[in-house]
Amino acid sequence: MDGTVATRLQPVRSTTLKARVVSAIRDAIFAGKFAPGDPLRELHLARELNVSQPTVREALLELEKYGLVIRTPNVGTVVTNLSSQEIREQIQVRLLLENVAAQQASQRMTADDFRELERRLAVLTATVAANAYFEAAQADLEFHRYIWACSGNRALARALDQIVVPLFAFVSILRSAGSQDLIRVTSSHAAIVEALRQRDRARIEEVIGEHGQTAYKEFLESGIPDCRSYLQQKQKPAVESAASSLG
Repeated sequence: MDGTVATRLQPVRSTTLKARVVSAIRDAIFAGKFAPGDPLRELHLARELNVSQPTVREALLELEKYGLVIRTPNVGTVVTNLSSQEIREQIQVRLLLENVAAQQASQRMTADDFRELERRLAVLTATVAANAYFEAAQADLEFHRYIWACSGNRALARALDQIVVPLFAFVSILRSAGSQDLIRVTSSHAAIVEALRQRDRARIEEVIGEHGQTAYKEFLESGIPDCRSYLQQKQKPAVESAASSLG
């Protein structure tokens, strides 16, 4: 592992930019340079990025909030990794809880709440159009988080956050090789807003279910038995396309 880290990251020249360290590691994860389950060793990262080890530690703590890494005391930090069974189980729980949150939110949301949700949807749409993958993934998560908050049930919102953040991050890592996935998944958000606005319980349950089936289609159908093979498979069309354009 020691000999391969140097080929995967570019040095961060500034001595005061934790945010740039976060971006450097995050971008390496989304580029597939670190696969799910790979260890992220503070000392090695600090040397390659030309920053202090405490700065790297702070950056990894920030990435943990995004769900992109898992830190275990006395073990270390690894890129978030979930088994196929864990993915399926967490998807099922997410859809059940998110339907409850959306039903409760629909009865509480004010005109101001809908304006804020529309604003978040606009941010999501803009980031997708700009092909800004990480920003779009975060905008997607913040869209859903606002609905959970509008439910007025803090315990429910916390439960969803604990389940969805690592799930969302892991799926985003696997999807990052293909932007068409992001476009497909984000297209169903407007229907969620409209169902909430109508306060139609049956329609809310329907669109939440449809959104989940769309968002996690490939994982529900086949699972991800080998993350590295999946990432290579996703990246191959993009590489072939680039090669053909050069030819």
